[in-house]
Amino acid sequence: MASTNLISALGAGSGVDVKALAESLVEAERAPRKERIDTKITQTEAKISGYGALKFALSELQTAFRTLNDARDFSTLTATNSQTSAIGIATDSSAVAGAYNIEVTQLAQATRWTSNSIASGTTFNSGSAFNLTFTVGGTSTAVEISTTTPEGVVTAVNAQTATTGVSAQLINTGSAYTLVFTGEEGADNDFTVTSAAGDLTFQANALQSAQNALLSINDIDITSSSNTVDEALKGVTLKLYTTTSGSARVSLTPEISTVKANMQALVSAYNIFSDSVKILNDRSSEVEEFGGALAGDSLLQSIKSQVRSMITGDFTLYTDTVNLTDPQNANINAAWQVGLSFDRTGKLQLDETKLASAFSTYPTEVVTLFTANSNDLSVFSTDSAGLAGTAVRKLDEMLRSTSLLTEQTTNATKKVDLYKADLLKLEERMTALLERYLKQFALMDSIVGSSNSMRESMKSSFEGMMASYSNK
Repeated sequence: MASTNLISALGAGSGVDVKALAESLVEAERAPRKERIDTKITQTEAKISGYGALKFALSELQTAFRTLNDARDFSTLTATNSQTSAIGIATDSSAVAGAYNIEVTQLAQATRWTSNSIASGTTFNSGSAFNLTFTVGGTSTAVEISTTTPEGVVTAVNAQTATTGVSAQLINTGSAYTLVFTGEEGADNDFTVTSAAGDLTFQANALQSAQNALLSINDIDITSSSNTVDEALKGVTLKLYTTTSGSARVSLTPEISTVKANMQALVSAYNIFSDSVKILNDRSSEVEEFGGALAGDSLLQSIKSQVRSMITGDFTLYTDTVNLTDPQNANINAAWQVGLSFDRTGKLQLDETKLASAFSTYPTEVVTLFTANSNDLSVFSTDSAGLAGTAVRKLDEMLRSTSLLTEQTTNATKKVDLYKADLLKLEERMTALLERYLKQFALMDSIVGSSNSMRESMKSSFEGMMASYSNK
């Protein structure tokens, strides 16, 4: 209340608005200090925004590299086959690109027995039940024939196929019928059949005997009990239809459209990163919030250099990792060899023709370059990871909570908090200064008022004295 009365009374003695004068003096002292602190806050907040923009660009770049860092990213394969009538090719996601010479010299087949000629309406063993005995690999199984017609035989044998591995068919030859018993493919499934019925007999020799398929892949001999070969090449199933004429040339190449799209995404992500760096480093940039915010920042320059080296660097995977000999990708060991290069303005670009040529000529080496033939490696793994896998690891390091980039962001945030605290302290000091000025000016005003009163009193006294003298 006293303070309010004091302020409202200011100027009463001197006629000067000392309150406004005090506030002007305080503002003159506050303004430059506040402006300096506000400028620091604005600049530091711009840095925080700049670091955020940089992190976003790096994150997008890491996402693009992730689409190229696993061998399975290249696993959508296109098969070319010079002898499609002899061999069929099917692949799954675990298949690896490659080129193979495949020669089939023998197909797998099953043992097949045929019966004597059977007249229409025949009933075996005078209608009495009897057994057929199948011996497969030394194991004999008796199948009871209770319905003694040819059709009954087929039904009874096929009911036990899961046990014997033998199936039955009844063939109409036109004038009569023949029973045919067929086993499973492969030499180990050869079998014999005997009949307890004297009027159901079999040819002296099997119509055909079981045998394995014989083939070679890149001059490596392979034996298969089946004409479906699914273990010779990982992720590849070979269907053998007939023997080949010499060697069939089979190539498994990555399906180019998916890889091309992923490469283009990498190009786009890198160029966005590059543009972001230019804006952050341009003091004259007109981009709001973070344009020029990191101009001259050594960390920005370091990150720019590291990211560029992720594209321009090379990678070779060696079979002998100690002596660094026997390179697995001697022909394709750098990104420029698959069409990734920089133009004169620094923009990353993709030569799709060069990419297609690399895939066509050295498909496995392209996969090795980017992935080191690995899948699902942790960012903390020390195994070879290829060009893309290594980039993912380095970018992860840049984006971690313990990274220098995060540390700089944290430090900048702390500075903003300190600057804001300085503003509060400045306001407190200016409030105290205003109170002091008001008290001082109140005292001065009081002195001036007292002096004015004394002057008026003395003037009146003198005037009174003069008047009394004048009347005399």
